[in-house]
Amino acid sequence: MKKTALLIVLIFSTMTTFAQNTTNTISVNGIHKFSVELEYKASVVISMQNVYYDAENTNVTELKKTFYDKLNKVGISSSSLQENEMKYDLLGYEKDGIIIEYKTTSMEEFQKFLNTKSLGLSKLENNAFSNITVAQMAEYSNAAFEDAKKKASAIAKKMGKKLGEVKSYIDNNSLRIEDSLYYNNTTDKKTYLISVSFELL
Repeated sequence: MKKTALLIVLIFSTMTTFAQNTTNTISVNGIHKFSVELEYKASVVISMQNVYYDAENTNVTELKKTFYDKLNKVGISSSSLQENEMKYDLLGYEKDGIIIEYKTTSMEEFQKFLNTKSLGLSKLENNAFSNITVAQMAEYSNAAFEDAKKKASAIAKKMGKKLGEVKSYIDNNSLRIEDSLYYNNTTDKKTYLISVSFELL
């Protein structure tokens, strides 16, 4: 009986201590909109795997030359292309081939590349990249924080409370932003998102 009573006292004491140490908080997201300059990157595969019986006598070198000649006719120089043999090997194709990558900041030139068809060619991936500096990240993070603070203050006011100190600050943004172009959802307008928890007084 005494052990049971002692256990109850200990549990109650622990719960009381926990309640005293628990602080009321409010968590909100803060956002900041900003613009970037996009760099487009397309990767295509030229492979004997894509060549059917009616062109069996050709080879990868000839397939590549034909593709490069077609690109040259639309104003894209072979010097702007990068060949990636290792990446092709990692794909596990049974027949010879190569991956060709193209980067540009011009959407018009990017579309020219995408619209160039050639024997043995298949599309692999299309992405858009953008970069921000450390100074820009600090600026955007501060602007997002002010947005979060404004939201939290409005909510706290309706609750009859005030904001105290910051309890947590989560910023998972990156200096390099990558978007897939498969769903045509890429834009030069980006959102800097953070999550902040404030103490409620």
